[in-house]
Amino acid sequence: MKRKTIMLSYWYNLLVILLPFNAFSQLNEELIIYNQEINPDSLKYNVEQLQNFGSRYAFNPNRVEVSNYLKNRLQSYGWDAKIDSFYMENFEYPYYSGIINTGWQYNVVADKIGTINPDTFFVVGSHYDCYASFDTLTYFNNSPGADDNASSVAAILEMARLFQKYNIQPIKTLRIELYAAEELGLHGSSYAIQQSHYRYNEHISAMLNMDMIGYNPDTINADSVRLVYYDNSQEFTDFCEQTALNYTSLNPIITTEMNQFSDSWSYYSWGRRAIFLQEAYLHPFYHTSNDISSTLNYNYLKKVAQLGFSITYLASTTNQYYPVSTNEISLQTPSNLKLNSNPVKDNIKFTLSNPKRENLSFQIINQMGEIVKEGKLSNHKTSTNQYQIPVQNYNQGIYFLKIENLVEKVVVVR
Repeated sequence: MKRKTIMLSYWYNLLVILLPFNAFSQLNEELIIYNQEINPDSLKYNVEQLQNFGSRYAFNPNRVEVSNYLKNRLQSYGWDAKIDSFYMENFEYPYYSGIINTGWQYNVVADKIGTINPDTFFVVGSHYDCYASFDTLTYFNNSPGADDNASSVAAILEMARLFQKYNIQPIKTLRIELYAAEELGLHGSSYAIQQSHYRYNEHISAMLNMDMIGYNPDTINADSVRLVYYDNSQEFTDFCEQTALNYTSLNPIITTEMNQFSDSWSYYSWGRRAIFLQEAYLHPFYHTSNDISSTLNYNYLKKVAQLGFSITYLASTTNQYYPVSTNEISLQTPSNLKLNSNPVKDNIKFTLSNPKRENLSFQIINQMGEIVKEGKLSNHKTSTNQYQIPVQNYNQGIYFLKIENLVEKVVVVR
């Protein structure tokens, strides 16, 4: 994170208890399941893989290796990932030192194209560079940057893994951006939004930035997270706050403090809605060579990663934030078709009362719109109004049971 001074003073927001809280029946059931899959061990592995580069200072020779590693990780999860390079010329750092840096920088960009409105983008971003600016003799070559900002990149890689594992298809285009040269002045994100604006004229619904999300003191009983706010983003901030309350055990703290010093500022400066997630307590070894994996709290990091995933999932795969022009398929439970349980593991068991006619047929459809099974409903009748369709051989994920004009969403777990 790029910033001049750090002040972490806040009061817990007593109005949190007055905010509306959705009943459990209104929550997104598949999101609850997916969130449980976020793995602290995976997060730790991701952090340590980045830490093992020794330094991710923006002008170190290994910057090509780092960016290719991140691109390859995202490609391994089935994302359309690429390097988007930009040139920095005659950049003096440290400032007034006479040390002049010139060379290419490498953003990593990965897309999942929206199935309904591919021209609307939801962006999730974090910077991957780091330096130990408080260690004046070693900041080039010894900057592990575990919290700042491998913690956030680790969370994004874990989110990307879940999108592949469950074959989650966004209805808007979901974009991951991992930025170079943030510590030297938000250069990677500034380049990204300018490309989006001038070259591609893209329509961005909002940008979620994560920066330093892995540290929480062991002495703290209640876990909190800072939602750093911008004055053009009230609706998006409200959505993120409510998501934190509904899908995590975190206490969201709304603040404008330090909103200029991370990559969300670049998007805000160009008129885009933005927010960034940040740990509530500053890492004690911020911008030093002691910002290492062993100082992080991976159970806390899991919770913030769950929040990042929840915001991303709801904002890109549903119409809960920034509805797209085409309405989603209605998933309301029909009055005469009712699942006996959901999620399911071996069999879809359901009740169908008062069918309109005999000899009904059924279809089971996956998220891609493909029919994976169809047949006569009577072959699966177990008793009056009761039916059972086996799904033991199905991959874990979301399916739709369709009988005539009745549709019910089914979550298959393993």
